[in-house]
Amino acid sequence: MAIDLIKEKKDSEMNNMQNDKEKSRPVISVIVPVYNAEKYIKKCLETLICQTYDNLEIICVDDGSTDHSLELLELFAKKDYRIKIFSQKNAGPAAARNLALKKATGDYISFVDADDFLEYNAYEILVNKLEQDDSWDLIIFGGNVVGEANDYFTSILTTSYCERRNNRQDVIFKEKAAKPFLWLHLIKKSILTNPTPLYFDESMDLGEDQIFQFQYVPRAKNILVIEDKLYNYRISKNASLMQLYNHRRITKTKMHFEIVKKVVENWKESGLYDSYKDELWTWAVSLIYWTIIDFPAEFKKKYAQQFIDLLENKYNEGAYIVLEYEIDHYMEMKEWVLNDYSEEKAMLGVASKIEREKYEIEETIRSKAFKAGRMLTPVDQRLDLDAFGA
Repeated sequence: MAIDLIKEKKDSEMNNMQNDKEKSRPVISVIVPVYNAEKYIKKCLETLICQTYDNLEIICVDDGSTDHSLELLELFAKKDYRIKIFSQKNAGPAAARNLALKKATGDYISFVDADDFLEYNAYEILVNKLEQDDSWDLIIFGGNVVGEANDYFTSILTTSYCERRNNRQDVIFKEKAAKPFLWLHLIKKSILTNPTPLYFDESMDLGEDQIFQFQYVPRAKNILVIEDKLYNYRISKNASLMQLYNHRRITKTKMHFEIVKKVVENWKESGLYDSYKDELWTWAVSLIYWTIIDFPAEFKKKYAQQFIDLLENKYNEGAYIVLEYEIDHYMEMKEWVLNDYSEEKAMLGVASKIEREKYEIEETIRSKAFKAGRMLTPVDQRLDLDAFGA
């Protein structure tokens, strides 16, 4: 009997020690903005509540969903006390994330999109890194593409191990994984609150996350990048890169100009601009160049002119400020501005190309080699010449 009592006491002490250890481990506030995500939110939440690391605060903000997202959130909240639900009228992801940031009580912040999901051991891996060295202000990790294969995103989501200590504020330009994906970051909350609180720009419909990164990443003195692919980014079959952006290309271009202007103004206000304006404008050249490179000629000219005016007239800088690895792109944009493009000339060019290709097709069809080859080709495999007007 005495032995049983001693064993029971020891088991109780062990359980208390284990509970104390869990309580002493850092709390991660996981922020999930939700808008009409009923198709995917269950998978997202399942991978959060089933994490091998328990010390989580899961903050879900329903941004005025019109489907059953809120009902699903409430269902999961009944299963797991760590889920906290807040609702607001539709105001966009920036406003939803800001509300969650104000409610967050954790030591670290993690962002997860409602249609994506994590590996089940993601936070365990990240906290183990913190327990080995708690000086990390920011841990960046990799991710997988789920759904339609996409080489661009696969490349962006692939990280390489790197330790960056005692960083200068220009680390956002040095570390490729520092932007643009917010959800690949585990952020020490203190760098979001000190010396001043940071929030997302709610006036932006696109790119608010990158503006936010340009504010908090320079505050991170010590950054760890790991190779582990812990985040699963979902691309639906009908949402390839081109399909995602083509119908919004003009809007996207305007938003990219806004991102540049807001980042420049933020860095001026924080006192970073004068020291790092060469790297800042080099980043801006790359952003705008790759945004407009495949636009029709007259649109390239228009937006190139707009960017040059921004750099050289509004901010009184010049080509000399652009670093070597982007100067050719900047000079190419200046050439686009000088060329005499017009919509009428562009249409004439297209018409001329069509006529030239039509002539080449007709000449091929008339050739003896084509006729001989056609005679040797089975009837059911021959080209339909009616499609070419022949």
